[in-house]
Amino acid sequence: MVQSQVSHTDTKRYFITSLAKGLEVLSCFGAGTRSLSLKELCERMGWPKGAGFRYTFTLQKLGYLEQDPVTKRYWPGVKVLSLGFGYLSSLDLTERAQTHIEELFRETGHPTHMAVLDGPDIVYVARRADRSLTMINLFVGARLPAYCTSMGKVLLAFRPGPEVRTLLAGVDMVKHTPYTLTSAEELEGAFAEIRAKGYGMTDQELEHGVRSVAAPVRDGSGEVIAAINVSTLTAHVGREELEALVLPRLLEVAKQISSALGYSPGALARVV
Repeated sequence: MVQSQVSHTDTKRYFITSLAKGLEVLSCFGAGTRSLSLKELCERMGWPKGAGFRYTFTLQKLGYLEQDPVTKRYWPGVKVLSLGFGYLSSLDLTERAQTHIEELFRETGHPTHMAVLDGPDIVYVARRADRSLTMINLFVGARLPAYCTSMGKVLLAFRPGPEVRTLLAGVDMVKHTPYTLTSAEELEGAFAEIRAKGYGMTDQELEHGVRSVAAPVRDGSGEVIAAINVSTLTAHVGREELEALVLPRLLEVAKQISSALGYSPGALARVV
């Protein structure tokens, strides 16, 4: 092995300490530690606050860490997934969700997806579909704008208001169809309705002829960390049928996945 040919002296010469420390920061987060304050992170790493800030600032700028603008707590950014999407199925979230997504697809006959929020976009982390629904090339790792997708709206609806406004401030909200909501007032109204109902729907906002409904997935702390949806063709499934027949099963599956992640009713994260 190459490693065995590297002497202790060479190790000291070639070892990049700053890179190692950056990776150590990411390793502080895990199943039992979703977020950390700068103080907590520095205590774990044994760093002074100034050093901790420089590392978190750099990782945040690169997209490997995200920070809540209200609580100032950090958590791993979705860009961490780009380090190895081939291993995505081994991650706790997708591993626990995939079976349920497969079942939902078989029961409804419609494409089913899971996504997480990455800045103003959603990133697909699991799916079960055929190629007959849309012309959009969807795959694990694909990105779509959050403001005009059902999963994106659900994910934004359960984020703090100031954070959402910051995320959407620099977004060019293209009106993909006459039904696309693009004003801040329209979107805030939609988010409030999603929080009240517990699910979100888009009706031909991204693509003509496509209607979808999405539900939130929560972790053990009650935080909404993902969303799942079912997509349908408007020519085949009416809005009433989608809400009456598909939605109840979607909500049940979202509940099952959340339960598998340690969530129990009553552990609701605060949304400001």
